[in-house]
Amino acid sequence: MEKIKALSVKKLAFVGGGAMAEAIIKGVLAGGLLPADAISVGNRTQKRCDYLHDTYGVRATTDNLAAVAEADLVIFAVKPQVAPVALTPELAAAMKKDAWALSIMGSVTLEQLHRYAPGFPVIRTMPNTPLAVGAGMTALCCDERVTEAMKRDAAAIFGCCGETEFVGESAIEAITAISGCGPGYCFVIIDALADAGVRAGLPRALAIKLAAQTLAGSGKLCVESGLHPAQLRDQVTSPGGTTIAGIHALENHGVRGAFYDAVQAVLQRSRELQGK
Repeated sequence: MEKIKALSVKKLAFVGGGAMAEAIIKGVLAGGLLPADAISVGNRTQKRCDYLHDTYGVRATTDNLAAVAEADLVIFAVKPQVAPVALTPELAAAMKKDAWALSIMGSVTLEQLHRYAPGFPVIRTMPNTPLAVGAGMTALCCDERVTEAMKRDAAAIFGCCGETEFVGESAIEAITAISGCGPGYCFVIIDALADAGVRAGLPRALAIKLAAQTLAGSGKLCVESGLHPAQLRDQVTSPGGTTIAGIHALENHGVRGAFYDAVQAVLQRSRELQGK
């Protein structure tokens, strides 16, 4: 979907002003999609409201009803366990009749979102934490009332913070196990590789920088080259060389199988949390 330079919506509201909401605000402002005075945030603490207003110039209030009252798009950005308390019938009643809703509460289904925002078009998203540095990966799924204009706006908002893909809702659980939880896996890899660097005699700070930038750069190369990761691996793996020796050691320790198991563990835990 082609990226746009302005949104169809003129006013944007957030219910919840945490780190992910802040990352989206930062992206929207940096991308020039909306001015700061067109964005409002409802958050439970005045201290956080003051921070968001002072840092970004957005309107921030502890009154969620006031935050959403004039918004064309309301982004639900609270933690899933807080949703029943924050996303009340009174909140839905305060929203404009022609507004629509978007959720970044990854585990909350479209069916559940319809209960929180009855009668409104809703988009469910699964972003990940690199959104905070403009390098996120966000999957989006829509209900049948979502229009093409709404899809374009949603793609533009998250496109300012990284990459986007529209998917069917049935794919969201697997996507959560890959890109939603994936940063956690990556940080384990960075930490382990840095530890190995320290063991090899490198200073800790340098080892972390080497590991982190190598992982970031490899991901960027994979995305931008369009090549299969096995092809890119072959480019750095000389016959009888050092890289293949390292890969051999990783395979001997079951690294590939460990990632299979990690994804399956996430899916299993997700089913348990949903009571399935």
